[in-house]
Amino acid sequence: MHGVILAAGRGSRMNEVTDDAPKAFLEVSGRTLYDRQRETLADRVDGITVVLGYEATTVRDHLSSADALVLDRWDEYDNAESLRRALERVDDDVLVLNGDVLVAPSVLDRLIRRYEELDGEYNVVGCLPGVQEEHTAIRGDDAGNVVDYGEIRGHRHAGIGIVSRRHHDAATDVLAGNRTGWYPHLYPETPTKRVFVQPDAHIEINRPSDLEAARERLPLVRQVEQDAGKS
Repeated sequence: MHGVILAAGRGSRMNEVTDDAPKAFLEVSGRTLYDRQRETLADRVDGITVVLGYEATTVRDHLSSADALVLDRWDEYDNAESLRRALERVDDDVLVLNGDVLVAPSVLDRLIRRYEELDGEYNVVGCLPGVQEEHTAIRGDDAGNVVDYGEIRGHRHAGIGIVSRRHHDAATDVLAGNRTGWYPHLYPETPTKRVFVQPDAHIEINRPSDLEAARERLPLVRQVEQDAGKS
């Protein structure tokens, strides 16, 4: 399995906070979001690719052992194009993580176990329990199959998932038709199961106030195990 971190965007809602670096390279309690993500991924994947765009030359030297994939004209696209480029490069199952999301290591373990239980026949995507309509959301059926995604009423997308190597071709086709949109549109278009992520084990940085909240919440609590049938 290969890890992909999507970090090409500036994060416009962060205002001047991201004037000099992408959101994924902002510091929280002395360490960047990216450094925390890389550490969490390191023992769970065979390699890491970071998709860069905004201020790529500024942060490229901070990738350590990860590979950089630089998205030219990053401001013309959204993260669908970032993931499409990564899928074209990586011939493996892909654990994709948004650059502005932190999760407890146990969240990745839960996601990977669920993926292995499904024997690669399905992608898996993390979402938060409870129904909301303030953020992009995942909607599933009674069997946990993802049937819709977008600005809809549903479970908030947690910014993490696994795209099976079996579905790369179908996924890249979906992404190619949606380059200026969001990559999770691939989930209802390819066989995908949802996995619930405990809110206390998840942080998303969208605005400057989220950085302060993140400082107060770290380290994240361990993901509570859940019955697979409820995922």
